[in-house]
Amino acid sequence: MIRLLLSHQWKESTRSSVWQKNLAINLVLGFFILLLLSYVVLLSLFLDKILEAGWPDEDPVELVNRVLLYYFLFDLGFRFLMQELPVLGIQPYLHLPVGKSKLVHFVLWKSLSSLFNFLPLLLFIPFALKLLPEVYGLGGAWSWVAGLFLLTLVNNYLTLYFKRQLVEKPFVTGGFLLAVVALAAINYLGYISLGAASGAFFNALGTNAVWVLVPLVLLVAVYLLNYRFLVAHTYPEEMRIRKAAKVGDSSEIGFLQRFGELGTLIGLELKLIMRHKRPKSTILMAVLFMAYGFLFYTNKIYTNGFAMLIFPGIFMTGFMMLSYGQFVPGWQSAHFDALLTKRLSPYTFYLGKFWMFVPACTVAYLVTLLYGLMPAAGGKIMLINTACFLYNIGINTFVVLYLSTYNKKRIDLSKSASFNWQGVGASQFIMMLPAMLLPILLYFAFSLLGNPWWGIAALAVAGLLGFLFHKQLLGVVVKRFQQEKYTIAAGYRQI
Repeated sequence: MIRLLLSHQWKESTRSSVWQKNLAINLVLGFFILLLLSYVVLLSLFLDKILEAGWPDEDPVELVNRVLLYYFLFDLGFRFLMQELPVLGIQPYLHLPVGKSKLVHFVLWKSLSSLFNFLPLLLFIPFALKLLPEVYGLGGAWSWVAGLFLLTLVNNYLTLYFKRQLVEKPFVTGGFLLAVVALAAINYLGYISLGAASGAFFNALGTNAVWVLVPLVLLVAVYLLNYRFLVAHTYPEEMRIRKAAKVGDSSEIGFLQRFGELGTLIGLELKLIMRHKRPKSTILMAVLFMAYGFLFYTNKIYTNGFAMLIFPGIFMTGFMMLSYGQFVPGWQSAHFDALLTKRLSPYTFYLGKFWMFVPACTVAYLVTLLYGLMPAAGGKIMLINTACFLYNIGINTFVVLYLSTYNKKRIDLSKSASFNWQGVGASQFIMMLPAMLLPILLYFAFSLLGNPWWGIAALAVAGLLGFLFHKQLLGVVVKRFQQEKYTIAAGYRQI
């Protein structure tokens, strides 16, 4: 039965015209994924040398044991943001003599193919086989690896359960996240030591195989939790009742109505984001990337210069605009033909996008001002981020909107944005080059005159000029859209 379902899934994917057209992109992405995995294996092989260089007084095995629990907490948080829920269209099977339990088991087993479940194996098995046999013996080494793999699967099913509960019972997921944060806070305050607990547990895994039963019991428990939840929520009639109950909940965003047609367009766009998985995931990822500055601003190698601070400035103050804007007008691909028949000016359509991006960049910019509290380089970061914010709303907005007209791939709004290449074309990869490189080139053109602040000022002035002349720049975008709209519509009809 499982093999039959797998064959149906494979045929559904390979017979899609989109998959066949994206075969070249899939091959390239597959190559890069293999390259990334090979780097992970190399890191694992030399992990002991790296740890000995960084902590010469520590034993590498004990050190790894102490940080593994932190690793699994990070893995859980990362999965919650990035991992997709496994899905199966069960309606075609419900009238057939196929047990619902088999369909649910298939969905749960399908989640094991996630890349997140293989990364820990590649990261720790070479390390374990290299060092652990000398410490725990060969049997102890495999016991250690088995425990680690079972905890990885526990994280997999915990993520699936709480992500599903986020829709049904958001307070359950919120309570779980609060419990994790509270645990981290108690550990930070010194009341408990997760490092000591982690070291003791993983050391016990290596010395006595009986301890493997602990993650095994956890895995069985969380698997059954998922199973019961899915079995209780796979009735199509239940879904219909809940959808009917929500009819009439739709409400207009009153504040935007005062702006007439433009406000209505922005309101519809905001509803699209709130009601669909992929645009919502894109926005959530933008929030996550607000922490990107900690990678740069805590390192003097970057804060001593200017050029390397422009990159996070552009990225953080404009990530939502860059990530969401690259798919304009693809977000409307499902009803793009109907949109063309409306008496809607393309200029107003793109003006709505522009006035949606400006507040988004402004909010992101205000958040990045918190980095100004950092010692030493805080003032410098604030000034550079101000220039980057102005450049984003004055120049990059139009660069993104103009290049987005080259993408003619339909977007499935029901899928998550993380690790999802559906609807992604070459234009998305090319788009990032002018969006990220042009401000740095502009900075260098003026900083070579002798003062790096002149380059930063040039970014701000260019952004202000672009913002003042946004009507003219939008006209260029609209002209390009008018030339390509029928080609774009033809591309969106390809499912």
